[in-house]
This record gives sequence, C-alpha cells and structure tokens, in this order.
Amino acid sequence: MSKPSLSGSEAELEWKPSFYSAAFRSVSAEKQQPSNESQPLLQNNGARGSTDDTNCCKNLANLPCRQATKGVQWISMLQKNYGAKLLIALIIVQHLTKGFVMSWIGNALNYYFRDLGGINSSTIQTYTAVISTPWCLKGILGLISDTVTVFGYHKGPWITLSTIGFVCAGIYVGLSPVKTIKLQNAIACLLLMQLHIAWSDLLTEAKYSEKIRQKPAHGSDLISFVWGGLSIAQLLAVATVGQLIEHLGAKYVFALSVIPCALGIFPGSLNLLEEDPQHVRAQQQALIHPNGDGMGPGLEAQGNEQLAHAGSLWSCFGFITINTSKICKHSNYFVLVLILTGLSLVLAVVGAVSTNNSLNCTIAIGAGLVTFIAFFVLADPLVAKTNSFFLLYACCYISIEGATFYFFTDTPEQYPGGPNFSPTFYTTVIGLIASGTSLLGIYIYNAFLSHSKYRTIFLINGLMWTLINIISCAVFLRWNLLVGIPDEVFVLGSQALQQMILQFGWIPGVVLMSHLCHEGMEATMYALMAGSQNMGSNISYFTGAYILEVLKVQPSGAKNESHQFDNLWLVAVISSLGGLVPLLFLPYLIPDARPDEKLVHVR
Repeated sequence: MSKPSLSGSEAELEWKPSFYSAAFRSVSAEKQQPSNESQPLLQNNGARGSTDDTNCCKNLANLPCRQATKGVQWISMLQKNYGAKLLIALIIVQHLTKGFVMSWIGNALNYYFRDLGGINSSTIQTYTAVISTPWCLKGILGLISDTVTVFGYHKGPWITLSTIGFVCAGIYVGLSPVKTIKLQNAIACLLLMQLHIAWSDLLTEAKYSEKIRQKPAHGSDLISFVWGGLSIAQLLAVATVGQLIEHLGAKYVFALSVIPCALGIFPGSLNLLEEDPQHVRAQQQALIHPNGDGMGPGLEAQGNEQLAHAGSLWSCFGFITINTSKICKHSNYFVLVLILTGLSLVLAVVGAVSTNNSLNCTIAIGAGLVTFIAFFVLADPLVAKTNSFFLLYACCYISIEGATFYFFTDTPEQYPGGPNFSPTFYTTVIGLIASGTSLLGIYIYNAFLSHSKYRTIFLINGLMWTLINIISCAVFLRWNLLVGIPDEVFVLGSQALQQMILQFGWIPGVVLMSHLCHEGMEATMYALMAGSQNMGSNISYFTGAYILEVLKVQPSGAKNESHQFDNLWLVAVISSLGGLVPLLFLPYLIPDARPDEKLVHVR
C-alpha cells in the first residue's frame, strides 16, 4: 500500500502541469498543422491520393527527426540562458542521483533487509525511518550551506564530500557478504547514502531556483528539463531494478549505484554550479577600495554591503567561513531548524539502538507534539497551522509497508497460497503502472479541481484515499480470489487508483506550501516545512511498527509464516481510518482559499 504525501518540492509543482501541457500542445500543434497535400485527396483522383499517401508516410517518418531537432533547439536555448555547466550538474544530481539511483536503492532496500535474515516487519519499519533521517534534516543542511563556506564556496564542497561518503558506503554495503556484515554498519552506510542524495538535491534545487530568479523568462523550461529528466530516469530505474534484484541480489544494486553517483564529484571539483567565492570578492573590494573612495554610488553601496557582510563572518582553520547575519535576521526559524534537527536525530538514535517498539512509538509521538508546539510558538500563525495539518496528515497515515512487503513477496515455501510476487513484478510492473496512472491524477486536478478550495480538495482526497485503501484490504483476507480476481490484477488496479488519488492531492499541497514562504528565505522555509513532514512520515513508521507488534503481524521471511498475516487486514483498516483524523481539523488549519489565490492578505 502506498503512503500519501501532500508535499514535494516547489519545482515539482511547477513542472508537472507545464511539462505535460507543453507536450500536449506540441502534439496538438502537429495534428492541427495544415497540410497543403491533404485537401486534394478529397477532390482528385486515386493517383493523386497515392502520391499524397506517400507524402503522408514520409511526413510520419520524419516526425521523430523533427521532434529531435526541436529537442536539440530546446536544450540549446537552455544552455544559452543558463549555461552548459548548470545543465550538466542537474543531469548528474537531479536525473542520475535523485531520479535513477534513489529509485534503485529505494526498491532494493526491503529486499536487502530480507537477505540479511531474521528482520521482522516492525524492525524493517524502524530501520527505514532511521535511514530516512537525512530528509528530515533539510532545514539544517540548507542552513549549513547558506552560512558556512569552504574556500569561499557554499555548495560545491558539500556535494563533493557527500559524494565521497556515498561511494564508500555503497561499496561497503554492496560488496560485503550479507551473512557477515554488521547490521549497525549497514544501517549507517545506508543513512550516509541517503544523506548524499538529500543534500545534493537541496543544493542543486537552490542553485537552479537562483538562476530562475535571475532569468525568469525561461524558468518553466528549466524546471521541465529537471523534472522531465528525473521522471524518465525513475522509469528507467524501475524498469531495470526488478531484474537486478532477481538475478544478482539486492546488495549489488547498492554496489552498482556507486557508478552513476560517483559523477557527483564533478559539480564541486569542476565548479559546475559556477560559484564565485564570497570571501575573495570581499577581500578584493577591501584591497582595491578600502574606504569606498573613487566608486560611483552603486559600486560604493555594493562595497559597503560587502564590508558589512565581512563584519558578520567568522573564520575557522583559515578556509572555513561562517556567516552569522542570516541567523540573526531570522532567529525564530533558526531555532525551529535546531529543534527539528534535534528531534530527528533523537528518533534516529532511538530507532538504531532500541528494540522496544512501545518506547520508540512513545518517543516518536512526543517528538511530533513538540514539533507542533514549536511551530505555533515560533512561526507565523498561518505557517504554523498549515504545517501542522501536513504534519498530522503524514503522522496519521500509519505505515505498514514492512508487513505488506513480506505478504506480497514471500515465496510459496514461506507463504503458501500467498500472492508470491517476483521482484520483477513487485518493483518493475507495479512501479510502471503507478507511474503511468499518476498522469491521470494530474489531469483530474487540472481539469476539475484546480479552482476548488484547498479544504474541498483535501476533503475529497482524504475520503477517496480511505475508501480505496479499505477496499484494498480485501487482498489481505484473500477475498479477491473468492470472486475470481487474481492477485496481480487486483493489486495493479488498487495501485493505479491510489497513485491517481495521490497526485491530485499532492499538487495543491505543494502550491499551498509555496505561498507560505517569506520572500528572501524561500529555500530555508520550504526545507523546514518539508523536513517536518518527512519527520511525520518517520513517526508513522514507528507507530506502524508498534501496531504490527501488538497485533502479532511479524513476518520475517521464515518458512510457513502464513499465520503472521492473520491480522494484517485489521492493521490495514486501522491505517486507512487514521487518514480521516486530519480531515476533522481542516476548517481550523487550512485557509479558506483556492490554489490560484495569494495568501498575503491572510497573514
């Protein structure tokens, strides 16, 4: 069962409608383009028709060439406006790392835990939450890159360092025998790999957002390039990962992922992000015009700004510089970042060392409550309310993925009479179907819901999600077989509906979050809100692990473990009904506005 998300990145929102509508416009233009040869077919003889048929075939044959030419021209336009270096950096980080590699290792993770042996469903969920911690730390990662420079660079060194960490971790996990590797070492390495993906993703998002602000005319094209390529990379990853797991084993997916991720060394070492070291510029200004003499009004103001900036710098070891001005200017959000970072790290440590699911769940719920309170105390009321809804949304959709993984993928020896899906079907076939039907969700939103109020959209989304998930529980009771529906057909149908619902609920969530970001600190606020919601997802993993333990749903891939799934249907029903809880707070937490309305007047 998929887990819903109302958030993503601001770029995702801007890409999907514009990318697909642009594609549809291109196809429509091809269809509607007048042809000088088509009309005579209706009035001339058969010979003329034969000639026109030939010309029509030639036109169809040349269509791929024309589209390829347009593609080359489009890339050339992007290169002219934003530079080849940035496009290469985005291909390496966004397409290969976030799109391809993350999809690879995400699909291989549960299989790797099963290969380690003896890891039950609750433990899988706990470890998944631990490994996902870097995505909760986006706030502090963004703050570090904004305030700390290495040799004057904000972004490149951090991408380089995290790439080295990913390569070392991937090689260790991918080449170490599963029977001898220490579980704690494997968890640490998998977390380090996620840290690289999350941090490099954040830094490149900040860079192309900066470029779009400088040249907004082609901003939608750049976003289409990023997210179009990312989606293609994800499809390629999904299409291949099943065969890799089935024939090589899950651990080799991690080893092979090192190859594309190693390219992450280039954005920093070759300065593909085209950073200009700030401390060098400040020194040059001070040396050339120490008192601002001889400068025009504009340059004098710039020099004063640089000197003021230099006054807020702290130097460490001669090559690391810390800028405290941003921290002082937005101290309330800086405190929020520290609170969220501390809570996320506490949950990670607890999940890594504690096997007491009851204790883990209690601490996780406590962390969620502290996050709620902190936002209401330190953030603007509208930001606090909206973020609380999304955090509650993430917490209440209780994850039970650890159990459903075993239910669907156990072999006939482990679960006689079960679905017994192969890795190829479970990862590749279902993944491709889910990716395709998500387009339908985007269409539904644009066609029917884009002008509806947020409250209406989230209400419809929540009710439909709960209904579909409760119906999907039939597979855990094997009722679908009683009415003659094979497991494969039933699961593909339910996944298609779930992905469609996810998409039309996810887009307005991203729109709403983007409206809440203060001017001048969009990246920090967006990272902070996204991080808190990712922590909510981790809380749902801990909560789900506890419920699975209480209801004795603890499959681990052992032989003849059919009895472990007796209460899985009940766990699934509880998880589905939990999604109704946030809907009770819609009138109090979500503004009474539409996605196409600005929320400035509500502040």
